[in-house]
Amino acid sequence: MDAQVDRKARPPWLKWILRIVLSYIALLAIILSITIIVILVTFGFIVIDAFTHSTSLEEFSTKYLVPVSEFMWRAFTWLIPGL
Repeated sequence: MDAQVDRKARPPWLKWILRIVLSYIALLAIILSITIIVILVTFGFIVIDAFTHSTSLEEFSTKYLVPVSEFMWRAFTWLIPGL
């Protein structure tokens, strides 16, 4: 009673389309998560500076983190057509 079921193999083009779509979605998720993390860190630095009455973290965040978050956001919106 050896029952073997012949499964139809998926065509190679379907596998590649699925891989490309999933890679695209993964790239969007990575870019968006990096952007959100950088924005939260920037906001955290500004809040810490407000409580400590200093400007060193705010200067650091505006010099380094704000350009990174702006670049990542532009990349994210460029990758989504119509956004």
